[in-house]
Amino acid sequence: MSINVKWSGDCRFKVTTENGFGFDVDATSKQAPCPTEVLLSALGSCSATDVVLLLQEQGFEVVSLENKVTFTLTETEPRLYKTANLHFVVGGSGFSESNILLAAQEAVAKHCHVCLMLSPTIEITCSAEVR
Repeated sequence: MSINVKWSGDCRFKVTTENGFGFDVDATSKQAPCPTEVLLSALGSCSATDVVLLLQEQGFEVVSLENKVTFTLTETEPRLYKTANLHFVVGGSGFSESNILLAAQEAVAKHCHVCLMLSPTIEITCSAEVR
């Protein structure tokens, strides 16, 4: 598997996946997300996928899901991600905040590839609410 990263000038790059999907990255965050925002986007979308699938496997009807990722940085340079909280807001029927939180914790601990790659260095926590 491979991903191609092509310089577009200044601090901008065009990323193309092996399947031909593309997006722009800008280290200055002026014309596109910066690489670390893309990393947090991967964390948020990967964990959200697993939460949806886990809730659906339990027979819950999920009609909407949002994952708001908040974070803290280390105090010293380079400023790295220290913590990330995944806040899942799920709409549907038949489930409670505790159902969402259990699914989120399972996703982070066992299923989400991005969480599993980042969790050795970033403390990942979860919170939940029903919409």
